[in-house]
Amino acid sequence: MRKYEALIVLNMKGAETLDELTAAMTKTLQDAGAKVSETTNVGRREFAYTSKHLTHGQYMLFAFEAEPSVIRQVRETLAIDERVHYQYYRAK
Repeated sequence: MRKYEALIVLNMKGAETLDELTAAMTKTLQDAGAKVSETTNVGRREFAYTSKHLTHGQYMLFAFEAEPSVIRQVRETLAIDERVHYQYYRAK
């Protein structure tokens, strides 16, 4: 198991609250086999330019442990999720 961080920018234009979205992202990570140790709300930030008709996004940082194969699975799952605007992963 390796330690990773995931920066996920959420699209907040839906009907869900931040707590519900955070729980859904945590569940997605855990379902793939990751052990989430910490979630941090980085805050709502304005984009430098309009992207996919959005001017702002909610930045969330997830710290977790997982096998390297889990990253690809999570990335593919969240790529088709409309609530996720951007995702970035790095090994710690």
